[in-house]
Amino acid sequence: MRILVALFCLFSLAVAAQPNFGVAKKEAVPCYQKAADRSKARYTEWECGKIAGVVNCNEKLEMSQDGKRVVTSSQKMPFSGMCETCHMNGILERRVTFVDGYANGIDTTYYKSGCIMVIRSHVQGVEDGHWTYFNDSTQIPAWEKTYKLGQLEGPQLTYNAKGDTAKYEKYIQGVLNGPKITYNSKGMRIKQVNYVKGLLDGPFLVFNNEGKIIEELNFKEGKKHGVQHYYYDDGKLLRTETWDMDSRNGEFKTLFYNQTIQSIENYKKVTAKPNQYVYAELFACPSEAVANALGQMLYDKKTKKEALDSLKDANIVVTEVRGEAVSENAILKGNNLAKGVNRPIKSGKLYYIAVVSELKSMTKTEVREGLFEERFPDGKLKSTAIYKKDVLVEEHVFDEQGREIRTFGGTPNSGKEDDAMPTTTKQKKEKEKKKKDPKPKEPEPKKEGE
Repeated sequence: MRILVALFCLFSLAVAAQPNFGVAKKEAVPCYQKAADRSKARYTEWECGKIAGVVNCNEKLEMSQDGKRVVTSSQKMPFSGMCETCHMNGILERRVTFVDGYANGIDTTYYKSGCIMVIRSHVQGVEDGHWTYFNDSTQIPAWEKTYKLGQLEGPQLTYNAKGDTAKYEKYIQGVLNGPKITYNSKGMRIKQVNYVKGLLDGPFLVFNNEGKIIEELNFKEGKKHGVQHYYYDDGKLLRTETWDMDSRNGEFKTLFYNQTIQSIENYKKVTAKPNQYVYAELFACPSEAVANALGQMLYDKKTKKEALDSLKDANIVVTEVRGEAVSENAILKGNNLAKGVNRPIKSGKLYYIAVVSELKSMTKTEVREGLFEERFPDGKLKSTAIYKKDVLVEEHVFDEQGREIRTFGGTPNSGKEDDAMPTTTKQKKEKEKKKKDPKPKEPEPKKEGE
């Protein structure tokens, strides 16, 4: 079965109009008028078959088996010459020149209306030169591209239906290199980024429809790098983030619209290495026998309360492990864990039953390190926590009235600013010292005569 040859017609060069003084100018006939006139005529003149030596692309030619060349249908030999096709209304669809089976030179394809669809340029079958694609009837360009030996080269433009620029980008040897700008229907920038050798590198800006910046980011070699800024629609600061080559490294801060703090997070970049991270409950048992008994009950689907109630005399202590690296946990490291109830693990004088809810392998490039804080819109503390090497060491959670509703790894406090959790060991010691050794009051001076 013959394959329809997808080809395009020869480019028609525009001839500059010569001045014609004293003669009224005729208005240009719209390109689609030809099709409109033909629809009314009883007989339609066929535009194909009028030039000697030009063959019908669909009747005389086909694609080679490897899909790379156009060959003659009869002898399967690479075709050299010109071929053409017409629409069913007789209007020329395309006329294109081939050399040794490859499209060569400038060619044009037309819509059924008679208006230009696309003008292309090839050198021995390879895209080379300027290409333009047009909208039907309006003939407003939809896009313009420039090729050099098969690769995009230089500025490339995309237009909206009105003919305004919708996108601008620049290529070097087929790779994005330079600014890439996107515009809205009003012609205003909505995004501007920069590429170096195909990778995002430099400012990455996003604008709203009023032209205000709502994202002000920075990239290096395709990765987020440096301080990133996000804004409310009116330009007020919403969030800042600190990145180091796609890894969080520093403070992440979110602000309410009134510019008070909503949340603070702190991260540290680490050397990437694969590790297992676990979410589990650890049951510390005084002996192996107690651990075996507890593990069997939990394995038999008894609830935690039922199991602990039956062994209440053993003084079993329960703790949580939340997303911690197995290799960095003093109790779990060196053990092969599985989801569910695991065999007893001996650590020091105790035996532990680990009930794992989640276990996943990840390569971390960052860890939570330092203060994490969240506040209500009125400024009151909602939660505050301290992480060390991605491990939660202390946490306090408060309700909207400032009452502490959950504590982990520390002593409860009221949630007031004066009682806010110390963020360093030094601060903790100083606070404890103040509580234990309050400064004595100086004696009041004696009055005369006393």
